[in-house]
Amino acid sequence: MSVQEYEDRPVAIPSELNLSSLSGKSVLITGGASGLGLAYAQAFVKAGAFVTIVDFNPQAGASAEADLAPNAMFVQCDVRKWEDLVAAFEKAVEASPRHSVDVVISNAGTIGADDIYTLDDPAGPPVKPNLRTVDVNLYGTIYTAKLAMHYFRRQPVDTDHDRCLIIKGSIAAYADQPGSPQYNISKWGARGLFRNLRRTSHRENIRVNFVAPWYVRTPILSAKIIDYLEGKGVKFATVDDCARAMLNIASDPSIHGRSLGIVPREEAPQGYVDLEHDDYQDGDFMKDWQKTVLATAQSIVDLA
Repeated sequence: MSVQEYEDRPVAIPSELNLSSLSGKSVLITGGASGLGLAYAQAFVKAGAFVTIVDFNPQAGASAEADLAPNAMFVQCDVRKWEDLVAAFEKAVEASPRHSVDVVISNAGTIGADDIYTLDDPAGPPVKPNLRTVDVNLYGTIYTAKLAMHYFRRQPVDTDHDRCLIIKGSIAAYADQPGSPQYNISKWGARGLFRNLRRTSHRENIRVNFVAPWYVRTPILSAKIIDYLEGKGVKFATVDDCARAMLNIASDPSIHGRSLGIVPREEAPQGYVDLEHDDYQDGDFMKDWQKTVLATAQSIVDLA
């Protein structure tokens, strides 16, 4: 495997996937015990991979492990805790067939009431906000990416191994989401991490990509919210298409530095597209600014 330097080359979405390269690979998925994470775990096990399911929920994790045994293992973990994640990676390496971690999917995330948005009583003292959403969605992603790169560097660069990091974001990484500032912040931040890492990770044959689902019917959305969205005419992307996009990235060693949007089938026949929104187009003044930053940023860091 040899990852080329990142350049603007959109992914051509195939009608059929060749998943033979995933057989025997080791895949670690944070938030892998339910929702989209569980769908990813099921899809990779079906493709012949060994999956380490990293999740906070012990009941859901044990159930997922039992359903996918013997090709899956559950490790309880709070992604906000560095030590928990280190232990999860160590266990994944120890238990996997080739003692490696080939594909890492940073999927763990949460959303809920956001008290940054809550207006405090102006007559009383300001109330410190609970930043759990940022802690899980952003800091957990940063920790996961850091550890993925560390463990990727430990393994050989050959056809039996891969060095593939997939950051699961959201359409909220591209669109304003009023009322949920922490969710918006965390997903834009995860997208920023992806855009940064893709510029340098190729030097160590590490692929970094981003997946941004539209609205999907998963447990993170209550029935009340789903009914509301449907009443507004919102079409939903599917869980299966989310999993297929992950398989597409993991099985194709040429995909690096791209963001795939998971969209309703009404928008795209395969259910996902290359968003093509992370590279400035000709005629945009930001394209020249980006070139200047790329030519100088690393030197500035080295001089600091």
